[in-house]
Amino acid sequence: MNIQNQMTTARNGVNVDALREIRTALTDMPPAAQFTFRASCEWLGGVHSRSTVETFFGACAEQTHRMPYSVEADHPLVFAAPDNAATPVEIVLSALASCLTGGIAAIAQHRGIQLHSVRSTVEGDMNLHGILGIDPDVRNGFSAIRVTFEIEADASRDEIAAVVAQSQKRSAVFDIITNPGNVKVMVR
Repeated sequence: MNIQNQMTTARNGVNVDALREIRTALTDMPPAAQFTFRASCEWLGGVHSRSTVETFFGACAEQTHRMPYSVEADHPLVFAAPDNAATPVEIVLSALASCLTGGIAAIAQHRGIQLHSVRSTVEGDMNLHGILGIDPDVRNGFSAIRVTFEIEADASRDEIAAVVAQSQKRSAVFDIITNPGNVKVMVR
């Protein structure tokens, strides 16, 4: 079976043809590939906040999502907080899982692999002595992150591993976590 026939038989909900067209267009017009994503955050009280994403710049123009999307963050009771939402670091782990999972779906579709289920568990180890200022030699962030996938698909274990490896290679969030860029913080 050729790759084109494989893609039409896998039904993972990813429009590979449209992605190819976008890739070609961005190759032909490099400035259109420059995107700026945005999030705004509002303090709700205590350590509870709500971030909203609505607009971004890309394809040489301002863009708007179909609707604003919000993510709330808080801290759990064990941190003397009301536990109204996931912690910011849990949201980072969720973003990593989401980015890798989306990549798996797209790459499997491209390779003609039918997925039946994809589940991941992401764990991050953190010593709170850093963020609480107890020990200045302990980093504030994760000391280790583990991602484990359970994937059922019409493919061999090696084919599934190759899909996961390619997703990791192309994941923006994986890259952000493992190769952080410059972050500038300003007060207006």
